[in-house]
Amino acid sequence: MADGRSYVQFGELLFPGEVQLAAGEAYSSPVLYSGFGADGFSSLSQQFHTYVRNNVLTHSADSKPRPVHYNTWEGIYFDHDVDTLKALADKVAPLGVERFVLDDGWFKGRRSDKAGLGDWTVDETIYPDGLDPLINHVIDLGMEFGIWFEPEMVNPDSDLYRAHPEWALQTKNNPHVPFRNQLVLDLTNPDVVEYLFKVINDVLTTYPKISYIKWDMNRDVNHPGNIQGKPAKRGQMPALYALIQRVKDAHPGIEIESCCSGGGRVDLGILQHTDRFWTSDSNDALDRLRIQRGFSYFFPSEVMGAHVGPRDCHITGRNIPIEMRAAVAMFGHMGIEMDPRELTEQETGALKEAIALYKSFRHLTHSGDLFRMDDDGLNVKFGYVAKDKSEAVFAYNSVIETPKTTPLRFLFGGLDSNKSYRITRVWPEKLKEYSPSILQKVDGEVFTGEALMKFGLQMPVLFPQTSLLYKLEAV
Repeated sequence: MADGRSYVQFGELLFPGEVQLAAGEAYSSPVLYSGFGADGFSSLSQQFHTYVRNNVLTHSADSKPRPVHYNTWEGIYFDHDVDTLKALADKVAPLGVERFVLDDGWFKGRRSDKAGLGDWTVDETIYPDGLDPLINHVIDLGMEFGIWFEPEMVNPDSDLYRAHPEWALQTKNNPHVPFRNQLVLDLTNPDVVEYLFKVINDVLTTYPKISYIKWDMNRDVNHPGNIQGKPAKRGQMPALYALIQRVKDAHPGIEIESCCSGGGRVDLGILQHTDRFWTSDSNDALDRLRIQRGFSYFFPSEVMGAHVGPRDCHITGRNIPIEMRAAVAMFGHMGIEMDPRELTEQETGALKEAIALYKSFRHLTHSGDLFRMDDDGLNVKFGYVAKDKSEAVFAYNSVIETPKTTPLRFLFGGLDSNKSYRITRVWPEKLKEYSPSILQKVDGEVFTGEALMKFGLQMPVLFPQTSLLYKLEAV
């Protein structure tokens, strides 16, 4: 503005005629959440995290530690086979995995992304005895069992669409906008909602040991009109919330993940009805450092799905060491998403150690205060500090090689200046660096919180794609 102030306007995107008020009627907009912090973005993030933890996360996932996931997607994609899936479960359970999630490809006619969406019954050609043999195998190994749905979508090549083409969002005289071989169902139609509840409920009732749903939504919404020729975009979300809540009410304790092609629907509205976000479809650890840093401005780490992806990332093609991939995944709701049969003996050992380490401090990352350090573009630094300042865990991630002889100091944040802390490097077990450095000298030593925050650690020149994790304990 002319006087130097900033002006920001927020509002709901409405289509023409979508809201019509008669005399005496009222309109309520979606909730806008905002905050103010005088101590930088970390303090503002802490406000949001506290609010989410105290006012939004009021459901089942808060009653226990967030279990380590194994998700089948980037391991096998659509290549489902009971014996193969059992073999995957046999591989991941000894690593410390606590939940096994069967992703896309389990239902009728689903051999690719071209068909099947909408036909939510178990494909008997793949699972002749249903899902019970796999579910029981997974549970016998000590893991929970989860399953993937994409209820809001339909493939034109499906029994559902052939029976009810009018159930897809559409506008008169306009052809459907094709994307990903699927269309969006009209949730403002009660018949659609009843159908979706029935098929989801049937699966969960038939297989009561399913305790988790990955709820996906993989395309943009175009031409959002209903069969009556009215705009239907605004009505989609309340109908979705009601459907999810109905599923949860019918199956107490079930947890639901909001996945929208990875990060497409991350907001406090959906989080009131779900328990976790899938943050991004990129499992590239270097991408994830930036993605997770952005996510952390508003959402606490316990709702941030973060997986150790394949050695060769399927999206970027980058080959990243297991130590780096694991270190990045530890600071969200950790999981694995790969074919574990590709792991070398060394990678298997490192991943097992990483999962054990994550379990040892997830109570801290999932309840403590986040502090982001300055970002110079060469590395990414952050940490989580307990509310009482008694312990903390910090990460220093070298992304690209520094052009400087002496990199910037690693200044810790959020500690108690008057406390003394023992600093211990907990990851990786074997440090790769150009030459021995001060890092070996300070390991296990005690320093004041003031010294760690004001003077910090002088970091050496590290190899790119190196993550260092430090545990601090007050003594």
